Amino acid sequence: MRTPISIAVLGLLCVGCTTQPANYAGSLNHSDRKWQSAACKDGRQKAESYDAEEKERLKSSVMIGFLSPSGALATVNVTNQQNIRRKQFNRDLHLRCSSSPLPEDLTNIPEIQPPPMLDTGRGN
Repeated sequence: MRTPISIAVLGLLCVGCTTQPANYAGSLNHSDRKWQSAACKDGRQKAESYDAEEKERLKSSVMIGFLSPSGALATVNVTNQQNIRRKQFNRDLHLRCSSSPLPEDLTNIPEIQPPPMLDTGRGN
């Protein structure tokens, strides 16, 4: 019983491993020529609402974690997916709002993978 709880706690701690999009938008150079573009304004508005949507997904994953024996692993997987989505969003926001090169942590972002229990490509 301790192991699943430990895994769930570890997964929840990693939720903040990637910068929130609203914070990332605030850290970009406001004097950049792309900052005033319509695409950047749209991206910044989406960044403001991103946090609320992510909290709803997190609530769902925590409930799954408490309801199922494999829920702790599912929670960790959801957390990893949230970090990847956040990085993808930040990369797109950077490309819309900044002329500077992408930071290294936003260059090689992995694709979101299905959890092992749902991976239909295995066992073929």
